[in-house]
Amino acid sequence: MMKKVLALMLLPTVMAGGCKFDEGLDIKTMTGKVVVPRAAATRTFTLDDGTTEEVTDVKLIGPVYLGLFAGVENGIERYPHPSVGPAYQAGQIGDTYPYGGTTIGDFQFACVEFLSCKVVSGRYQNFDELVSWFNDTVGETVTDGVGLPVETGEFLRQRCYEILEVTSDDEVRLTNTRDRNEDGEINELDLDFVENADGDFEGSFNIVNQEFTEGLNLWGWMDSPSGTSYKFSSCDPSSGFQYFEYNESFQAGRAWRDLLNRPSDAITEGDWVSGTPHVYSTSEDEVVLNLDYLVGQ
Repeated sequence: MMKKVLALMLLPTVMAGGCKFDEGLDIKTMTGKVVVPRAAATRTFTLDDGTTEEVTDVKLIGPVYLGLFAGVENGIERYPHPSVGPAYQAGQIGDTYPYGGTTIGDFQFACVEFLSCKVVSGRYQNFDELVSWFNDTVGETVTDGVGLPVETGEFLRQRCYEILEVTSDDEVRLTNTRDRNEDGEINELDLDFVENADGDFEGSFNIVNQEFTEGLNLWGWMDSPSGTSYKFSSCDPSSGFQYFEYNESFQAGRAWRDLLNRPSDAITEGDWVSGTPHVYSTSEDEVVLNLDYLVGQ
């Protein structure tokens, strides 16, 4: 009897050892850089006295969406667009069937309804800078749940701590809290995008656990904030974290579903796309993707 029990105990180990095989999958973490032109981070604002001011700032760089596609073509849209499959609905182009992708920056809950679909991670140093950007530069005063102006970053921080039930800025994920470049300081050099020697802005990307196939096309775009509402067209205002109190209820907003499958649904005039994709030869390619095509030009 003991011999039979021992044999049964060894059976799973023997079976596991006998089932090992090479699936032939080349799974990689694919890395590279994205360059956003200075013009994409530049906008002219009208001041309270009626004069105008041209501002170049990383905060004007919206979320950047990157995808891996079978190809990129001209003629599908008014800008270079990933290849698509058959169209099954009248008036709509087909699905791009992406192989994978990622983003540089995403929409974060900024704890007041006024900021829904307006705040992207990796763009702000601290809460004071966030509030000042809208109040003083954009010219849209941040307001709280009853319509009163928010004048300090500390108010926004404490409201986030209360709503999200957290105790640190790092948990809120709105502001810059980590020394990403490991230079001993936490400053503008640790944001998602950093100005380079040419005056443009560079950001790094990682596409993790990606099955690699030679010939994949890396293509992407940057969603620019609206010139009137400062909201982003790639953000769904009816989705995301829902805040509900007896006298206040709203949703934080989140990226629309299937953005890589149907990018043209969200891309609008003023956004920037990559005019030329990077076509992979190997998974270790040194990738620099330029978002150099202005939609509507």
